Amino acid sequence: MRIEVLAGLTWPWPASTLHWAYLTSGLLIAAHYAPLLRRAWRHPEATATAQSLLTWAVWTLCRVVAFIYGLFILHDLVFLIVVGADLIGRLAMAALIVRARWLTRRHARGQASRDAVAAE
Repeated sequence: MRIEVLAGLTWPWPASTLHWAYLTSGLLIAAHYAPLLRRAWRHPEATATAQSLLTWAVWTLCRVVAFIYGLFILHDLVFLIVVGADLIGRLAMAALIVRARWLTRRHARGQASRDAVAAE
């Protein structure tokens, strides 16, 4: 799809500078999932309470669409690397939210069982 209003815009430096800037910024964003993922792993109770699985699922689904678009329409390796790295981070976070909710529910069921036994 071509946008005629933008057709006259040009990048004043070699296109490779923009490719490298985009790749670097995208990988920088993806690398910054690490602290979030580490906290989600270490503090499942907080993760289960504070993180919205629906929000992360929607964000992840949007990245899947972007990746498919890049693969079949753009054919742009730099775009695929950036979106793919971001997608991996989002999938990992969604998985950790599911894990956190499972652990929290398991802990709550175990506590309820212990309370019932103690009440007898």
